[in-house]
Amino acid sequence: MGKIIAITAGKGGSGKTALTAMLGLSLARQGKNVCLVDLCLGMRGLDMALGLQDQVVYDLYDLAQDECAMEQALLKSAQSDNLHLVAAPQQEIADGLGERPLRRALERLQKRFDAVLLDTPDVLFPITQRACALADEMMLITLPGPCGERNAERAAALLHEKSSAPLSLIVNCYDKRLAASGKASAPDALSAYLDAPLIGLIPFSEEMRVAGLCGAVDAYPNRTMAAADEIAQRLSGKDIPLKIAVRRFPWRSLIEK
Repeated sequence: MGKIIAITAGKGGSGKTALTAMLGLSLARQGKNVCLVDLCLGMRGLDMALGLQDQVVYDLYDLAQDECAMEQALLKSAQSDNLHLVAAPQQEIADGLGERPLRRALERLQKRFDAVLLDTPDVLFPITQRACALADEMMLITLPGPCGERNAERAAALLHEKSSAPLSLIVNCYDKRLAASGKASAPDALSAYLDAPLIGLIPFSEEMRVAGLCGAVDAYPNRTMAAADEIAQRLSGKDIPLKIAVRRFPWRSLIEK
């Protein structure tokens, strides 16, 4: 059985979709069979990140309602034969996606893939809370600075309340000058405060901000992909040290070798 990993944040614009695409590609290049699932109902973006926006016919709702075969809902990425996508429906679903059909769809994907990465909306959405309750692991991504940290605090409290799955932290757009100047908390301090081990830092990059506007993971800068590669290796159980002075956490091997 594969592992379900929910990627979420306290607010939109934190970089969840880009991170999901990067981690999926990194794991696939390690030889893992990976499926990305877009849970942003009515506002999908993973298909664009993988360059698959013109290939979507069936989506997650079709799969959950048994209106298509699993193979019809799976889109193979051009970047790797090991990477697949289940797109979100383009139209918002009035009653969302219930717990039972979502569970059934994810369990089917678990049997096929080593890792199932869920790109979720922010934690206030019911679909995110249902997904996190079904996940084996949760990853909270936040931006540095008071606003991002306050949202992360609220998000972490909700996630700890709604799910018993382990929660880890990723700081996006990290710039050590912010922490040094006192304008942002040190990542290890934020990690301890949120009770969420720090599993990765994505460095601030002007090139990444421009690439993110284009949507395609192929355009992401090398240093950003390198940071995602390190996170993916930690998810696979490798002890890759962070390049800042942080307390050490034992990395769990979430994805079977």
